[in-house]
Amino acid sequence: MNRNDKNATLSAYKELFDGVEAVVLTDVSGVPVNTINELRSKFRAEGVTYKVVKNTIFKLAIQGTELEVLSDTISGPVAVALKKGDPVSPAKIAIEFLKTSPKFKIKGGYVSGSVLDLAGVESLAKMKDKNELRAELLSVFKAPQTQFVGVCNTMVTQILGLLSARADKLEEAA
Repeated sequence: MNRNDKNATLSAYKELFDGVEAVVLTDVSGVPVNTINELRSKFRAEGVTYKVVKNTIFKLAIQGTELEVLSDTISGPVAVALKKGDPVSPAKIAIEFLKTSPKFKIKGGYVSGSVLDLAGVESLAKMKDKNELRAELLSVFKAPQTQFVGVCNTMVTQILGLLSARADKLEEAA
């Protein structure tokens, strides 16, 4: 790789890692290409960027950023999974894929200033992502209105039942 290519790659990496909250580091050596392509398509479907990185350029790109704490853990073949604004999705997909592909390895990760080991990435994967949290919040906001409508429907049903009973009684008397 010539100097211009290295500089272009360094710029691309800096842009990729700018503002990232979480990163999952993986090792795909020994994993069949078709299996890696499956993993890439799963990541792509969730909007997650998955990229095999060159270690020295990766270390230069994260120098002076919050991700610099990862420098000591970067060795051997490394691929990174990340999604800006959503730290949970990459971890969920990686952990799910780890269960089905024994040669796939999760080297660790990073979230909000902390370096994670495999157990940390598993814990991150168990968290709810933004869409799940939004759905929960929406249901909390919606619950009082739903209950109010239910109470109103019950009252209307009871009044109609009383009117129907009264009408039946008047018909019997007549």
